[in-house]
Amino acid sequence: MKISTLILRSMRKNIKHYYLYFFALIFSSALYFSFVTLQHNDAIDQLTQSSIKAGAGFKVGAVMLVVIVFFFVFYANQLFLKRRSKEIGLFQIVGMPKSTISYILALENLLLWVAALVAGILIGFLFSRFFALIFLKIIHVDGLVMLDFSFIALVQTLIVFAGLFIIVLIQTTWVVNRSTLLQLFHTTSNSEQKMKKMNPIQLILGALGLAAIVYGYFLSTTIFNINESANENTLFIKMGVVLASVIIGTYFVFRFSIALIMNAIRSSKNGHLSLKDVLAVSPIMHKMKSNALSLSIITILTALALTVLSLSSITYYSIGAQIEQYTPYDMSVANDEGSAFEKSLQAKEINYRTDYYELLNVPIDFTPVMKNEEAKQASKGNQYSDTIVLKESDVKKKLPSISLNKNEAYILGYNSIFQKIMPLEIGNQMKLRVNNSIKHLKLIGVEAKNSVPSEITYGGKKTIVLSDQLFNQIKTNKQILKQTGWRTYTGYTIINSEQMDKAISLYKKTTKGGIFTTNSKGDFAPERQFSIKSEAYKHSLENIGLLIFVTGFLGLAFLLATGSILYFKQMTEAEEERESFKTLRKIGFTTDEIMKGIRRKQLFSFGIPLVVGVCHSYFAVKSGWMLFGTELVIPLVVTIGIYMVLYSIFAILSTKYYRKIVNDSLPQ
Repeated sequence: MKISTLILRSMRKNIKHYYLYFFALIFSSALYFSFVTLQHNDAIDQLTQSSIKAGAGFKVGAVMLVVIVFFFVFYANQLFLKRRSKEIGLFQIVGMPKSTISYILALENLLLWVAALVAGILIGFLFSRFFALIFLKIIHVDGLVMLDFSFIALVQTLIVFAGLFIIVLIQTTWVVNRSTLLQLFHTTSNSEQKMKKMNPIQLILGALGLAAIVYGYFLSTTIFNINESANENTLFIKMGVVLASVIIGTYFVFRFSIALIMNAIRSSKNGHLSLKDVLAVSPIMHKMKSNALSLSIITILTALALTVLSLSSITYYSIGAQIEQYTPYDMSVANDEGSAFEKSLQAKEINYRTDYYELLNVPIDFTPVMKNEEAKQASKGNQYSDTIVLKESDVKKKLPSISLNKNEAYILGYNSIFQKIMPLEIGNQMKLRVNNSIKHLKLIGVEAKNSVPSEITYGGKKTIVLSDQLFNQIKTNKQILKQTGWRTYTGYTIINSEQMDKAISLYKKTTKGGIFTTNSKGDFAPERQFSIKSEAYKHSLENIGLLIFVTGFLGLAFLLATGSILYFKQMTEAEEERESFKTLRKIGFTTDEIMKGIRRKQLFSFGIPLVVGVCHSYFAVKSGWMLFGTELVIPLVVTIGIYMVLYSIFAILSTKYYRKIVNDSLPQ
C-alpha cells in the first residue's frame, strides 16, 4: 500500500476526531489574519487620528494572539497524539520505522493545516470589514472603511503559522521517537491515580494550596496600603507574591485538595456508590493527577482573560465620568480672559451658559484628617501644601447640595484612587495657614467630582470649598493673592450641541488655542493649554476603544483556547469510557440515567476552572480597579456574564458528544 493511500484512509478514519481541531485552526487563522489586516490598514489609522498608538496596540495584540494560538495548538496536538497512540503502536508492530510514522503524521498535519489556513484566510478577509466596523463603533467614529486584501498581513500570517507548524512537527516526532510500545498501548492507564486512603503529606499540601489562595486574596486587598518601610519596589514585590501564591495554590488545589475531597465523598458511601457517583466522582478522582496541570493552566488563563477584559471594560465604561471629573465644562477660560470669546459667541448667536469662580492658593495641612497612621508618617515634615480653595456660592452652581458654616470645609476632586490609598476621616479638623495664623477647618464631606479643570489643579489634585465669609476674609491677604496663579476661572456650557463645532473653532481662534498664563511669577508652568471637553472625550475614547478592541480579540482567543482544550479532553475521555458505557447499557441502564452522572462530571470539568478563575479575577480586579475607572460592579458583572455564557457553549457541546457516545454504545 502506498503511503499516500494510507494517509488518505487514516484521515478519513479519524475525521470525527479532527473536525473540531480543523475548525479551531480555521478560527485561529481567521482571527489572526483579520487582526493583522486591521493592523496594516491605513484607513483605520487615519480615522482614529492616533496611528502611532494604534500601531503599537495592534502589535502587542498580535504578539499575544501568537502566544495564545501556540498554547492552543501545542496542547491540542498533544491530546490528538494521545488519542492516536494505539494507531501509532500498531504501525510499529507491523514493522513500520518511526521515521516513516513521523513522516505520515507530518503529511497528515500538512494537509490539515494548509486547508485550514486557506479557509481561515478567506474567512478572515471577509470578516475583517465586520471587525473594522465594530472597532469604529467602539470609538464612536463615523466612517466608511475600505479594506483591500493585505499581502503584508498574508505573509505575516503564513510566517506565524509556518512556525507553529514546525513546532507541531517537532512535538510529533518527539512523541513518536520517545514512546515505547507499552506506553503507546497503555497511555490512558498510566495517567490514572488510584487513592485508597488519604496520604498525610497530600492532605497537608492540599490544605497549603487552599491557604496559599486565601493568602493571595488577602494580600491583594492590602496591596496599596502605605507604611513607613514602603518604597518603589514594595508594590511589585507584593504583586509577585500574590501571583505566585495564587498560581501555586491553584495547582495544589487541583492536584491534591479536590482528589482528596472526592476520595472522602467516596469513602463516606461505605462502598455503596450510585451510578451518578461512579460516572462523576470516581473518574474525577482517578484522573486528577494527569488533569491537575492542564486544569490549573486553564484556570489561570481564564482568570487572566477575565481580569484584562474587566479592567478594560471598567476603563471604557468610566470615560464619561473621568472626563467630567477633569474637564467639567465644554470650554474654560482663566483669569478673566474670555471677553473676546464671549463676543464672538454672541456675534454668531451661539447660546451658552457661564459659571464664574474665584480662586485662591492657600497652605493647608491635611494630616489631622488622614485615617492611616502610615500616611500621616509619610507626610511628616511637609504637612502644609498649597491647595486651591473655592467659594461656596460659586461651587453651588455645579454642586448645589454643598452647605457650609464658617469654619467648615468640603474636599472636591478626591477620587477613588486617593480614597483607597489615603482615606480621610470626616469630622476631623484640617489646618489652614494664613501668614503666621492657623485656622481649623472641620471636614464635613468628600466628593470625587471637581468644579475646576485639571489644568488649574495641576493634574487633578484636590480642591477645598470654604464658606463665602471665610473665603472673602482670606482674599484680603496680600501674600495669599501674590502666590495665587489662577485667580478666576470661567466655565462655558454650550446649550445647543449642534453649535459645538462652531463654538470650538471660535474658542481656539480667540484664546490662542486655549492657552492661558498664570499671575504667579514663581509658577513652574506659567502657561497652560486648557482642554476642550468634547475633544478630550474623543481622544480618550480612541485610546481606550483600541484597548477594548484588542482585549476583546485576546479574550475571544483565550476563550477559544481554554474551551476547546477542555472539549478535546472530554472527547478523549468519552472515547476511553466507551466500553464502560456499553457495559452499563447491557445491564439495563438508560441513556438518561447515565447522562445524569456525566452532567455532574461536566459541571466539574468546566465549572470548577471557571468558578476558581472568576474568583481569581474578582480579587485581582477589586485590588486595583480604581486605577482604571470610576465604576466596578456593572462592567465586571457584564464582562463575566458574557464570558460565562460563551464558555458554557463548550460544556453543552461536550455533553452532547457524551450523549452520542452513550447512544452509540447500545448493543445491536
